[in-house]
Amino acid sequence: MDNNTQNPQKSTALTSSQLAMRVGSEFFSGIIVGLVFGYGIDHFFGTKPWGMVVMILLGFMAGFRNIFKLFSLGQSTADPVELNQNGGETPDKISKDSSKEEGNSHG
Repeated sequence: MDNNTQNPQKSTALTSSQLAMRVGSEFFSGIIVGLVFGYGIDHFFGTKPWGMVVMILLGFMAGFRNIFKLFSLGQSTADPVELNQNGGETPDKISKDSSKEEGNSHG
């Protein structure tokens, strides 16, 4: 048996676990960045605790925004690896754009 063949069920489970890890990290990182910036604002401007409160809320919202963007991209038929390599463009949009360019070059 070839070592390069992959079990499709294992591949799907891996993708799901990667998605779960990314969702958690997107949300957590938004809050942590807000916490750090809020602490800095409070330290330099003496606005304790309001800078931290506002920035944590902004980080919370940014985390949800990133998760929303992740799932709205996930509804397309594109593979997440392909989206990353193509700068977030779906393969059907890339093929449409390339066909437009081909049409313009012949005209």
